[in-house]
Amino acid sequence: MEDFDIIDMHIHLCRTEEEEREYFPLPGRRQRDRWATPEKFIEHMDRNNVSRAAFMILVPRQQRGPLYEKAKLDELPEGQRRKEKERVAGQIGPIMREMNEWGCGVGRRLPRLLPFIGMSDDLGSPEAIAEEVALRASQGAKGIKMHPGQFSYYPNDEVFWPAYKKCQELGLPILADSGPWPHSHLVYMYPNPLGYKLAESEKDYAEPKNWAKVLEAFPKLTVILAHLGSAWWDERVELAQKYPNVYFDTSQGFAAPDQLPVVARRGLAEEDVVRVFRKIGVERIVFGTDMPGIPLQPQLEQILRLPFTDEEKRMILAENAKRILRV
Repeated sequence: MEDFDIIDMHIHLCRTEEEEREYFPLPGRRQRDRWATPEKFIEHMDRNNVSRAAFMILVPRQQRGPLYEKAKLDELPEGQRRKEKERVAGQIGPIMREMNEWGCGVGRRLPRLLPFIGMSDDLGSPEAIAEEVALRASQGAKGIKMHPGQFSYYPNDEVFWPAYKKCQELGLPILADSGPWPHSHLVYMYPNPLGYKLAESEKDYAEPKNWAKVLEAFPKLTVILAHLGSAWWDERVELAQKYPNVYFDTSQGFAAPDQLPVVARRGLAEEDVVRVFRKIGVERIVFGTDMPGIPLQPQLEQILRLPFTDEEKRMILAENAKRILRV
């Protein structure tokens, strides 16, 4: 079998080993098997033939208290909600800027690691959000990471319009989480028990259809919706057929006896992957893993064992990403 070049378009990194232990509290994982700090991840890339990796910058797990507060603000009266949202944003925004600056520094030091800076409405006014994009682009950012569910916003909120315009001007792609949030406990290996969340507890900020207005308004903006195999994959096909500027990543895999993605009960079955990819257009699919929370090997093997042509595998595993990233 050909040893394909790999670009992982969806990973996460930590600043220190201690932060990694708190960010990814995986039971039984030895310290020697942890590789989410930048230098250790380069070693992991070398072992696995990964030439480049785009790392998504979010708020570290141990600093997400304000995000949990923000998720509950919709329960408040409008006046109180606005005031509390401003207070919480005053806590989240500085952390995001700190993480963005760190990530851009990593990218300059280790060019194979491509920083996708965090962006949310917690960064301030529409103009302030756009200014953050421009600043980090000048510092080496290669893209934007959005997580509507975790940060409790809708991507079609026009507060983001100036930032989207700036991304379009600069040619910066956006990679956005597009699965349910909160979701069932992340389980990926059969026969582990699968937890369920009641649908009533979910606010579907990240549902793919919420990107339609954005894709329409910014036709030259590249938007990559993460977790193609997650819920609403039928909506993804519909978006792809209408908007040529939307792409998808494979992170978290597809439902199979040995591979259960997040919210597996709503996931795309492995047997349907080739048909769905070709319906979307294989040229619009990029490989991603969501490492280190979910390992590379099972997800890579899933792509390699499917009946794609070698050319299609090359496109998915690296060539499409090269085109998007202009590398």
